[in-house]
Amino acid sequence: MQMSVNMEAQDWTPMISIIIAVYNEEKRLDKCIQSVLQQVYQDFEIVIVNDGSTDDSTKIIDSYIKKYSRRIVGIHKQNGGQASARNCGINISKGKYVTFLDADDYIDRNYLLVLISIAEKHKCDMVCSGQYKVKEDGTIIDRIIYKSHNGQCLTRRLNISGKMYLSSYVRANNIYFTEGKTYEDNSFNLEAFFLSSKIYCLDYIGYYQVVHEGSTTSKVIQKENLPLIEWNNCIEKILSCKKEKVDFQLFEFTMLSFLTYLLLVRIRKREYLSNADRKSNIDNAVNIAKVFQEMTNRYFPYAKKNRYTKLFRYMELPFSQKLGVKVFSWVCHWNKLDYFTRLFYKVAK
Repeated sequence: MQMSVNMEAQDWTPMISIIIAVYNEEKRLDKCIQSVLQQVYQDFEIVIVNDGSTDDSTKIIDSYIKKYSRRIVGIHKQNGGQASARNCGINISKGKYVTFLDADDYIDRNYLLVLISIAEKHKCDMVCSGQYKVKEDGTIIDRIIYKSHNGQCLTRRLNISGKMYLSSYVRANNIYFTEGKTYEDNSFNLEAFFLSSKIYCLDYIGYYQVVHEGSTTSKVIQKENLPLIEWNNCIEKILSCKKEKVDFQLFEFTMLSFLTYLLLVRIRKREYLSNADRKSNIDNAVNIAKVFQEMTNRYFPYAKKNRYTKLFRYMELPFSQKLGVKVFSWVCHWNKLDYFTRLFYKVAK
């Protein structure tokens, strides 16, 4: 691995490390970096990990390192995937807190100020805020927001968008991204959410996720690309946690919500993008369904009684989400998820 680190930066301990993993994002990288440099809150370092880019991303990164040598740490390494780049960033970051920004995304000017203010005031291990999903021209196509009451919220979204983490918490609990697989940030955030009770959720949105061809939401999901072993390890790690105030039923509900969404929505279609050139691979989905069913019955045998699936309670949770988890749990209990999946894919549009 080749690393360029300015010696001045090594003597400086920032409050926040913003980790940006980069792979061939020459068209969007400048906007991403500029959105960080223009933050109202300025006590931060930027850790840019160039994951073997073959376009002009390398030149762009080097130009920023030269201009902002004290604030930006740049790493050029062989391609190992987004998870590998983020893990590398975690290992060399020096901030009290760490946050992640994808190289094709950008943030609002007040983003760091809002998150760090809450993190410091409430001594949080993790602060969560919402996100906009936008087109490349900036048009908002979706808003994802936490319905928070005094920092408490039942919603647990498992991507890195809009989140800040206490670095010592991440390292002490060995929370890292699964390398070489898709959906590498889900087990990371499952652990981050459920290995601590010091989580604060905000009804603020300052993160802009750009949806485009080549982004995660545009790619077909295959069984062999899913981090199934790591998800099992993550479940076991959380279920064995002895910390107080960890809501294990909420963890169960969150995990099954994710599996339901992945199987019945995400594998079936490309969200926010055209599906004209994508046909549902039913056999692939059925094979994944069999794995999800085994996982559910092994770790969550009583999921059909989960209190968060009660349709007319916990109204902050969407009715469709509760219904989906309830149906998913019962179908797994009956060992019929493969049949249900095949039928659902045939009738759903």
